[in-house]
Amino acid sequence: MIAVVRDEATGHFRIVSTRAETLGIARTRAAADDLADLLLEAWEEAVAAAVARARMKHGAAIIEPR
Repeated sequence: MIAVVRDEATGHFRIVSTRAETLGIARTRAAADDLADLLLEAWEEAVAAAVARARMKHGAAIIEPR
């Protein structure tokens, strides 16, 4: 879902989506890895919150995600 790739032209590390969209840029691999992990965590939290809100409104009509 998210990958860290080294930009050969600049030496920086890009955090990219599966659609090759740049989500962030870091100067070090460690910083890029941390940012990628935090972005994934934020995504999971946002999805969980959206599902909870939809379930409050629609109940059992929401099947996935669980």
